[in-house]
Amino acid sequence: MIALDTNVLLRALVDDEEAANQCAAARRLVAAATAVTISAAVFLEAVWTLSRSFGFPRKDVARVATMLLDHPKYRVQDAALFEAAVARFGAGNIDFADAVALEHASRNAATLYTFDRKLAKLDGAQAIG
Repeated sequence: MIALDTNVLLRALVDDEEAANQCAAARRLVAAATAVTISAAVFLEAVWTLSRSFGFPRKDVARVATMLLDHPKYRVQDAALFEAAVARFGAGNIDFADAVALEHASRNAATLYTFDRKLAKLDGAQAIG
């Protein structure tokens, strides 16, 4: 089993003409591995980067995230939490990190307190002030 940092994971997933050699190297590494473990931090950062830096539409980001979660070679830390967060993210107008925080709070029978008024409108969240 191997572990990837965010940059290697993204190079394996996304065609980047400016980093074609890195993309090829990342894909060879993943292809040769028996399994790939992805930490929660790497998964969260990768989803954020696909959305914000690469500008992928929400539905495409959710599709890629779901593919990683369902792929037999990839093992994502806290996969059940992320599956629920991806579903929230894909179905609504919520930031992925907020979806993860809201899902985490829900799984711990807690209310998520926030200054974000839009987030506070969702079930399980409450505004401060």
